[in-house]
Amino acid sequence: MFEDLYTRPGVIRRHREAPLATEREAYLRDSAARGVTRGTLLRQARYVRCVAEEIELQDPDRCFARADVRILADSWATRRVPGQQPPNPRGAAKNFRCVAEGFLRRLGRLQDEQSGSGLGDLSDKLDEFICAQRQSYWQAEATCEAGRWQVQRLLVYLKQCRVDLSEVSADHIDAFYQQAALRWNRNSLQRSASALRRWFTYAAERGWTRPGLAALIETPRIYRDEGLPTGPAWQTVGRMLPAIEADTPGPARDRAILLLLSVYGLRSGEVRHMRLNDIDWAGDRIRFRRSKTLRPAEAPLQPAVGEAIAAYLSRHRPRTRDRTLFLTLRAPYRKLSTGGPYDVVARHYPANEAPPKGRGPHGLRHACARHLVESGQSFKETGDHLGHRSPASTRVYAKVDLAALRLVALDDLGGLA
Repeated sequence: MFEDLYTRPGVIRRHREAPLATEREAYLRDSAARGVTRGTLLRQARYVRCVAEEIELQDPDRCFARADVRILADSWATRRVPGQQPPNPRGAAKNFRCVAEGFLRRLGRLQDEQSGSGLGDLSDKLDEFICAQRQSYWQAEATCEAGRWQVQRLLVYLKQCRVDLSEVSADHIDAFYQQAALRWNRNSLQRSASALRRWFTYAAERGWTRPGLAALIETPRIYRDEGLPTGPAWQTVGRMLPAIEADTPGPARDRAILLLLSVYGLRSGEVRHMRLNDIDWAGDRIRFRRSKTLRPAEAPLQPAVGEAIAAYLSRHRPRTRDRTLFLTLRAPYRKLSTGGPYDVVARHYPANEAPPKGRGPHGLRHACARHLVESGQSFKETGDHLGHRSPASTRVYAKVDLAALRLVALDDLGGLA
């Protein structure tokens, strides 16, 4: 494989003599079989050699967690020799981490958090729990994955502390949350506590844990409607779109995604899962499936949105059998990752614009909702546009309708002053 990528004997020898040459060659051969371009293969070959040199210094039996890979990547990026490596430390660390995770997974030395690898028999119990919740409470796949992540954090912590599941007590749960409270805010703690309550309720019914642990988990107080919807102003959204030059594949795809997010207020997953047959060109309609309720929805196809999608499909979308509407820019072409739409929005968000938060797809959803309310649409109409089942989900936007708030403000306090 190295001979296919390089022509200079010295370069081939350097790759052959580096650690784990056979494993690296197999990794690159697999990438080539998946349709990865030559340029990407050359970059992977450079980074995987650096990865092999770094992990060669570690215990040969060590299994790396994703946090370990991140630390390894940051450490490597700060020790690069100037002039011999890419000049951007942040980008270099990101590329190193991406290649390292794929290479370590192939070696069987990556703790895959998504599948619960490294949890042993607890992984089967976690799968059983998620399957039971999917049939009752957590019907949306995104909710199931979020719940899996919350429970898995606790199980990993217990395994690190060498505590068997049947021996878990309130003290162990308190210690876990004391550690988590250093990094999580009240909303994150509340979501974790809610998921763990369901976990310990189910685990007690199955006889895996002591009974009564679920009732001991207290959730932090969350005040109703205490926060404001976070997202850009509608004027900021209007400045993002004209700045995109849509004559190349990346900008053409990004423009279509940004229009879907801002015009229809779609969630990230609703855009990621759209397929080619969801666009009814003859009837000027667009279809999508709501991420939370899994219900199909339909709306008129706005001309600007239709033109952007048509430009992407006709000139820039890769030729592939995959029926997903939006694909990655590099081979192997596939559906966007979970964080893909966030990267699209953040890439085109004005650098100096407020707020510092809300720079992702959900920020554009909030911007769409605020624009509808401020333009005179009722909360019922706004909720229907966003796919809300309950008016309570829409009323939070009443706090950002300044025109309506001024109508109920007390201009004269009279004798109370």
